[in-house]
Amino acid sequence: MKKILFSATVCSLLMKNIFYILLFFSTTVFAQTEHGLLVGGGVGFPMHDGAVYMTTPHYGYNNDVKANGMLGYRFRFLTNQKYFIDLDATVGFQWMQVYKYKALLLGDIDKIPEGDYVIPPGESFTDFIMPISIAASWNYRLTDKFHFGLGVTPTLYVQPQAVFDLSVMAKAGYRLSKHCELGLSYQYGCLNTLKHFNDGPALGRRGHLSDLMLSVYIPFVVK
Repeated sequence: MKKILFSATVCSLLMKNIFYILLFFSTTVFAQTEHGLLVGGGVGFPMHDGAVYMTTPHYGYNNDVKANGMLGYRFRFLTNQKYFIDLDATVGFQWMQVYKYKALLLGDIDKIPEGDYVIPPGESFTDFIMPISIAASWNYRLTDKFHFGLGVTPTLYVQPQAVFDLSVMAKAGYRLSKHCELGLSYQYGCLNTLKHFNDGPALGRRGHLSDLMLSVYIPFVVK
């Protein structure tokens, strides 16, 4: 009986200590939290690994992102520390011009004049791409105004097809004032996303998505 009471007492004290630690941690973190609007625009770099000449009938694709925008909301934790964390929830808008052509077979090379690089006739169309992302980054202040960060960005593309991607990110930011910060970020998608953008088999379309984004962060609540 005494052992049971002793165990219950130890367990109760342990749970209280854990509760106080979590309470202290959450109070410390959220006391140093700011959040606000995040808007941006930039350029995209589809990295296609197709070929003009193939041994079997396939299609080739030239992908060119014409416009790239983003709207989101940022939560910044540990804002008063040398190191801090950004958590960004964003929705992106991208327009990608695509040229689709039937790749020449290796046997057709003899028909092309020596030294010429010919892309066969094809069709052009525009893909509207809509990614929804949650970006988490760890950042280090180099000065009071300038910081550098690294992070990961799980992304769900809902247009033109539902596709998941996981990007790695590097970014830099400069605080212009209490309520305005400029940022520059580069993201590289680690998964073969383009092969899923077709309605049906990819037939040669494959590659990764990356982008360079200039953003403006406008904090509403500053700690």
